[in-house]
Amino acid sequence: MAAIAILFCITTIRISSGQETSFDTPQASAELMWRYIQAVDSVNSNLSAIDERLAYACAALSRTGLQGPGTSEILRDLSATGQGMVDAITIDANGTIVEVEPQEYQHIRGMDIGDQEHVKTVMDTRRPLGLDYISTVEGFDALAFTAPVFDEQGVFLGAASVLINSTEFFFAALAPFQPESGAKIGVMKPDGLVLYDLDSQQIGKNTFSDPLFQEQEEILALGRRMEGERTGLGTYEFANTTREALWTTIDFQGRQIRMVLNVDL
Repeated sequence: MAAIAILFCITTIRISSGQETSFDTPQASAELMWRYIQAVDSVNSNLSAIDERLAYACAALSRTGLQGPGTSEILRDLSATGQGMVDAITIDANGTIVEVEPQEYQHIRGMDIGDQEHVKTVMDTRRPLGLDYISTVEGFDALAFTAPVFDEQGVFLGAASVLINSTEFFFAALAPFQPESGAKIGVMKPDGLVLYDLDSQQIGKNTFSDPLFQEQEEILALGRRMEGERTGLGTYEFANTTREALWTTIDFQGRQIRMVLNVDL
């Protein structure tokens, strides 16, 4: 389904824009598109795997509760699975961290994180929420995935949450499909935040606010399009190189990310 959607998106973009992409040959274009499609599917699959593991853990926590040896074992198993997984915690209904694994993060136990937007949203809606790029109490930026926990009678207890090192996560998902040269696949939020780029210096920068991009009118204009358009095609110049950017959107639990294929012209 994702492959069909992306190919339809590409066809639609070319018709609506009245221009063709500038790949050297149809064969090169097809190879890049296939890598891009596989990359998008890979990220989707890895996000689904996180969702499944977190859902399984929440089901187990309904039997053990939010704290105790049984809970620690569930969190330990959860934090040890998946590329880029940092830690796993339980949070009570007041927003206090109750348990945490692995042990190296025990210093955050008892901290109140109820004011964090993703925690407040899950507590209010009692629905899972992922892909939140946050500044963590652990001391770094990461992607948070959070889901509600109910006891076996259906009473709301709080939530479980995992933190993912986004650079490691996207590197693992995208590396097998990155073009060999002259092109790259990256990830952005609609608000302009760069979640992943092969140029590590760009990760964590925001297109609209970082000084690096403030004099780059073509990049700012393209960023504004990416902010409002789920799919698109555009051209920009950066560091004396003209590039073409094709993007599409992954939706996950109410959040969006833009998957961007950049090609040197």
